[in-house]
Amino acid sequence: MGLEWNARDLVDCALVPEWVDHQPYRFPIPDTEVSCIASGACRLLCDIQTDLSTNTVAWHYRAAHRVLTREGAERVAHFVVDFDPGYQRLEVHFIRVVRGAERIEHARPEAFQILRRESNLERLVFDGHLTVSLLVPDVRIDDIVEFSLTIYGGVPVLKGKYQSWINFDRANPFYEMRQRLRRPIARNVSFKSFNDPPQSQVSAIDGIEDLRWQLIGQKRSEPEDITPPWVLLNPSLQLSEFESWNEVASLLSPHYEAEGLPDALAQEIDRIAREYAEPSERAAEWLRFVQRELRYFAFSVGEGGLTPRPVETIWSTRFGDCKDASTLYVAGARRLGLDACAALVSTTHGYALKDFLPSAAVFNHCIARLRLDGRSYWLDPTLPMQCGRLQDIYQPHPGWGLPLTQETAELERMGSEEPVQIVHWEDEIALGPRRDSPATVDRTIDFTSWYADGMRNRFANEGTGGYVDAMLKEWQSVWPGVTKAAPAEVHDDRARNTITVVLKLTIPSGWQPGSAGAPLVFTVADMATNRELHPLVQSRREADIFLARPRKITNMLRLNMPRRWLGDGWSRNLEARNINFVDRLMVRGRVMTSYRELTVHGWSLPAAGMDAYNEVAKKLQENLLLIEGSELFGRIRPNMGARGWAILAIRWVAGSLWGVFVLFYLLRAFYFFHH
Repeated sequence: MGLEWNARDLVDCALVPEWVDHQPYRFPIPDTEVSCIASGACRLLCDIQTDLSTNTVAWHYRAAHRVLTREGAERVAHFVVDFDPGYQRLEVHFIRVVRGAERIEHARPEAFQILRRESNLERLVFDGHLTVSLLVPDVRIDDIVEFSLTIYGGVPVLKGKYQSWINFDRANPFYEMRQRLRRPIARNVSFKSFNDPPQSQVSAIDGIEDLRWQLIGQKRSEPEDITPPWVLLNPSLQLSEFESWNEVASLLSPHYEAEGLPDALAQEIDRIAREYAEPSERAAEWLRFVQRELRYFAFSVGEGGLTPRPVETIWSTRFGDCKDASTLYVAGARRLGLDACAALVSTTHGYALKDFLPSAAVFNHCIARLRLDGRSYWLDPTLPMQCGRLQDIYQPHPGWGLPLTQETAELERMGSEEPVQIVHWEDEIALGPRRDSPATVDRTIDFTSWYADGMRNRFANEGTGGYVDAMLKEWQSVWPGVTKAAPAEVHDDRARNTITVVLKLTIPSGWQPGSAGAPLVFTVADMATNRELHPLVQSRREADIFLARPRKITNMLRLNMPRRWLGDGWSRNLEARNINFVDRLMVRGRVMTSYRELTVHGWSLPAAGMDAYNEVAKKLQENLLLIEGSELFGRIRPNMGARGWAILAIRWVAGSLWGVFVLFYLLRAFYFFHH
């Protein structure tokens, strides 16, 4: 059964409110202004005005776009706005086409379509937002399309507290950007600026302060590659009416307190209590229970996505979002005698939270904080099931978190930046005596910590066969014709949270024609570390470089050659800030041993370290070990070359001299024996 909405009931076509101030915008603009042009349209004006002078917050938006091409007409002619009917009301003031001196109005209630698109549904989020849509007819090149609207209402759970951001987008700038805030002087709204936003123009009338910001001709600036997500890229202002982090935590924490537990759920918790006596074991097993039993789906209608549902509803539906999962975990943990509370974090801006004003708007995720033996554990019940001891369960969210308790005074630093060993790749390769002799590969890959959790989840969803087949396709680019010599073995040690994959491979013809002077080449690829870092191409860098979570990856290779091999090997150690890469090769008779180790010690490194970073990243991509050989009388031997022949000559001469020396002493001994 479908749902239908009457546009006349949900969309008001009203006059522009009296408090709104519409000033003319500049047109035409200089031909040199190209940053505001994209996709066939010119972004002339973005005008945002907010009014806090009444009990209901009012947010007004006005925009003007000039059509440059047919593609631009298609984009500009579609008016779309989302709002939450649970606590917001929408007024559309005008949608018009300016064609010379003519103004053609299209904002009529019957012209709108009301859609429930649920644009976040693919992310398993149902938020109840409605989309108001209108396709403006007869839009032509050189037309200007203007629209104006106001949305009334704030998130109920915040109890009227105002929090927002003013952002001057560098990636998609308007030629003219205006921001305005009207507030009673008695309302204490704090401001904090980032990246040098424009200064405000301030006036006051009848106890109402009027603040205005304007930026004209902002130049487009694309973000640099692999910039940390917590870095703010645009000139911006944070606004907040919260005076402390305690005020934020105290306001929200009562919503995360479960009043009671369903009987069936209480029985499951009590079973865990009987089976596990140690508090750390109880905490880990209860976490795995919630991760296993509760599937992710966010149902946030009418409350702004800030509060969980009741525990009874969460358990009966067996689904929930991060707030639901954390509330459920905390309720069960407390029944188990554990000190736990919900905590707000940011998966993107975690490291920057300490620089922000107190606000509930800077978080995008909820987890649980567990206190045990003087240590905090930051546990995420929405993750796929995590194995191992509590001390070893990976806590993925960096930066700062806000525990939701009445006692919370400040943000709390989360976790450690100690690198975790996540992959150890070990190969033993035996090469036959002839060019057409098949080579055998014994490959063992150990996945640990969060990587083991991910692989376990992947195997559960796709099976090990799909993983092995995908790897074989990749290996065939290095070893054409490589095949499995035996079925893959997977050993899952959940107590240690380690997954070991054992593979036996056969390479029918590993020796391939090489370049001039190297008739044959056997190639080995390091596929464990080569994709971890990506070289940067720019000559200058402003933003820090994102390295992702601290980790350690190792690759050990043992090559059993068909005969004694030539070579000196090498030992290299490259370093950049928070990065260390070790690359060693040893040649000992018939055995060649390669060892590569990448350790990332932090989440990012400063921009000034780009050259050192690139040196390591490029060396990682040089992941092919090329062993040069030649064929003599049907058998493989080292490729000699001038240096090789010189070494062989030296060895022959040395051997000959040694032989002469030995023969001399034998003859001398024989002479004295007979005389």
